[in-house]
Amino acid sequence: MTSLASRSRPLGPLAAALALLALSACKTTTTTSETVGPAEPARRAAQSFVHCVESEGGGCVRRDPKQGSWDAFSLLNWLGAGSPTSILRSLQRELEHHRDPLSIQDRLVVQAGRFREPLRGAECKPESAAPMTEVLPKLVARVQTRMEGLGLWRNDLAAVVDALKGEVEDGLSDGWLVHMTCYGDPYEIWVATALEEERQVVVGMLTMLPPWLGGHQPSEEVVEGRLRTRTPSSSTTLGVVREGTIDSNWLPLAVEEF
Repeated sequence: MTSLASRSRPLGPLAAALALLALSACKTTTTTSETVGPAEPARRAAQSFVHCVESEGGGCVRRDPKQGSWDAFSLLNWLGAGSPTSILRSLQRELEHHRDPLSIQDRLVVQAGRFREPLRGAECKPESAAPMTEVLPKLVARVQTRMEGLGLWRNDLAAVVDALKGEVEDGLSDGWLVHMTCYGDPYEIWVATALEEERQVVVGMLTMLPPWLGGHQPSEEVVEGRLRTRTPSSSTTLGVVREGTIDSNWLPLAVEEF
């Protein structure tokens, strides 16, 4: 006959282990995997390209036929936001440049080389990405509306815009425009990617995007930051001089005598 003391005796080490194993078998473990969005390959390609530019500059630009599609996109962006005077003066020259693949590549090499130093230490990271199939219709509509307002929308210009639109659709229909924000100058950039053999590759970049295409006007903080980081040797243009910054009484100008 089993005594009460023997029945209330604590479980031994082996029995306790078996009890814990039985309890763990009853629990269901739910494993959640992080969902990778369709824009993730483009975001990673943009990040890798920026890191490469920080180190190699223009050496990161590789020959790619789809760079011509990006150049067509850049031309449309210029028609939608550029100076009307510069468009009238330079459109023919830009179209001649667009016909030369080596000239397009050389321009990208120069651009990447110019931003090697500014991007180094700026800590740029992908913020968002928009498919080119959504960006292009907005861009073309803006170009037509603007050219009509300027009185420049004629049959020949309409044919040029249609041809450029077709080039963008042919090369960048599966591409993305990745918006990257930075802690320092240039503060934000847009990197364009295209699909090549099941992977996204970078074909171009912009440092400004108009508000009607998803960009925005630089804030006061950004403008001041750019003024602090730009040196006379880093730019051939004059910086922004705000009203009240300079006291005209201290300008070293000779007094005219009449």
